[in-house]
Amino acid sequence: MDQLITTTISESAVRHNLMLLREHIGAEVKLYPAVKADCYGHGLELLLDVISECADGLCVAAPSEAMRLRRLGYDGPVLAFFSAYSFSEEIRELSIAELISADITQTVVDKKEIELINSVAVGLGVVASVHLKVDTGMLRAGAAVADIPELVDIINSSAGLKLMGLYTHFSSADEEDLSIAEKQLAIFNEAVAKSDVGDDVMLHAANSAAIMRLRPSHLDMVRPGLAVYGYHTYAGAETLPPLKPAMRVTAPLIQVKDVEAGSSCGYGLTYTFEKGGRVGRVPIGYGDGYPRSLSNKATVRINGKDIALRGRVSMDQIIVDLTELPDATVGDEVEIISDDSAALNSVENLARLAGTIPYEITCGLRSDRIEKVFV
Repeated sequence: MDQLITTTISESAVRHNLMLLREHIGAEVKLYPAVKADCYGHGLELLLDVISECADGLCVAAPSEAMRLRRLGYDGPVLAFFSAYSFSEEIRELSIAELISADITQTVVDKKEIELINSVAVGLGVVASVHLKVDTGMLRAGAAVADIPELVDIINSSAGLKLMGLYTHFSSADEEDLSIAEKQLAIFNEAVAKSDVGDDVMLHAANSAAIMRLRPSHLDMVRPGLAVYGYHTYAGAETLPPLKPAMRVTAPLIQVKDVEAGSSCGYGLTYTFEKGGRVGRVPIGYGDGYPRSLSNKATVRINGKDIALRGRVSMDQIIVDLTELPDATVGDEVEIISDDSAALNSVENLARLAGTIPYEITCGLRSDRIEKVFV
């Protein structure tokens, strides 16, 4: 049976965004887009060709995502934010060997990790490339700043390793106040200055927000994520280069019915119609990644008109108010998510209504009931 929900992904929008980013950073800075989480829910297989055509390399989170890139035929540089050291001991060395053999660059964060990857590489008779991540204050992944000089020395003296990069990640580059990001950058630069880092080691820190807002953070390489797919994540984005959203989600009206005054709808009967009207049923819900927190808040667009969602979002369907759209009929297209960033049902606005971030909206729409179409 054909899927009822369709996500249309625009090649031209992604290409526009990548070219805009390239122009913004200049020719000397390497562009390594993040394609993790299935291109933030947009579809890796759909977008790999256009992204790889415009990029110097690609970034992923998990080793499995890196190996998927190789299976899909991508032979360019790949940086994995995790190494296979995080795997269970039973498969750890085998997985590290697989990544090294596939020429995947792994991120390292401590001495034991460095020593194991080096041991596996020496056993294979090759030199493995690694990037060392620095924790400059986010308290997530990364080595302590004080340990960086020693870890750099260990990597440099390891016969099976080549230090290809040193990097950090910003906690607050999308906040109005950039002082924390600027402090992190200063800490990172100080750690680099105290370490024996060669001229051929790539330094990088900038995510999408920092690329647009903190030019000193561009360094040798940038790692755009959500910007590749067309979304800004911070206030004041209207003053920044215009990105084009790549995702549009639609589904049909599958039922239309009249309702009487005083009728209530959805689980918990959380919305009551004071006057009579009409409602429609649309086959999308939180089982498809459409947030339940949008209940009684979101709008959809039908025949060019913004229509309110009534009642709670169910696992498989939502109810929309057709009272002001008397000509709506079964089969009409319902635009769930618009590719117009100014629309009420844009990714950014839905994220605001749901009390979340655009990343969660796009990454969540990964149900096997959704058909992705590349245009």
